[in-house]
Amino acid sequence: MARSTGRLSIFAGTGALAPLAVQAALAAGYKVQVLSLTPREDVTDVKVIAADVANPLAIIWALKVFRTTHIVMAGAIHLPDKAREGLIRFANKDVPSSGNAAPVGDATLAALGSVLKKMSGADLVGIHEIAPDLLAPETTIAGPDLVDADLAFARFALRTARAIGALDIGQAAVVSGHRIIAVEDIGGTDALIARIGELKRQGLAGDGAARLILAKAIKPQQPSFADLPAIGPQTVINCTTAGITAIAVEAGRSLLLQRAELLDTANRLGISVVGLRLADE
Repeated sequence: MARSTGRLSIFAGTGALAPLAVQAALAAGYKVQVLSLTPREDVTDVKVIAADVANPLAIIWALKVFRTTHIVMAGAIHLPDKAREGLIRFANKDVPSSGNAAPVGDATLAALGSVLKKMSGADLVGIHEIAPDLLAPETTIAGPDLVDADLAFARFALRTARAIGALDIGQAAVVSGHRIIAVEDIGGTDALIARIGELKRQGLAGDGAARLILAKAIKPQQPSFADLPAIGPQTVINCTTAGITAIAVEAGRSLLLQRAELLDTANRLGISVVGLRLADE
């Protein structure tokens, strides 16, 4: 692959994706700066600028000073309602106000990417375009193979995750057979898994023949440059603690973080990880 001569600004949210994005971009030949939306010490070798979504003009300035040609969003971005309202006002500053400044969901906020593109002249690209090896394949990725019945339940879990994504709620769901146990909300996947553990301890789920399956799917209306579903070794560890024994992700549309460690952890703990495609893709 030809080395890039571009200048890449990485918006770093929470999670393990940001340092992986930096290393992949440097290996591809990009000049890189990181606009960090949360304090972190795991990003090295490049300039890191603390970014505040409450000050979007400073972000635009940082993009322009760096002569940014490409923008990548790496990691989850957690915004309180006040910050969301401010961003929406900024994005719509040339549009007459309807008087409704109600907070909006993450998929709607992803449309703000067009504002960054318009004001900086940079192209928004997905992390998978910089590091395609992060994408989940369509196969058993780690752990024991799922039997046909469990594969059917895993597809049901993925369809459930897709459905709640269509409502702009979250990207993940947990099922037991064809019973929906819980879905991701604003608290994120880790909070969902923790709730499953509590439900299991209360005897409300996970004590029957059907295994607990976690599934993560991209929101149907979500642009591919923003927050693709991702799992890593910590996801596997959390699932083990909660009694979840299988994880399903969308093949080609989800990210595997720290892949070698993820595979080793899942194999060691006996957690099945599988990449599937939904029939309506």
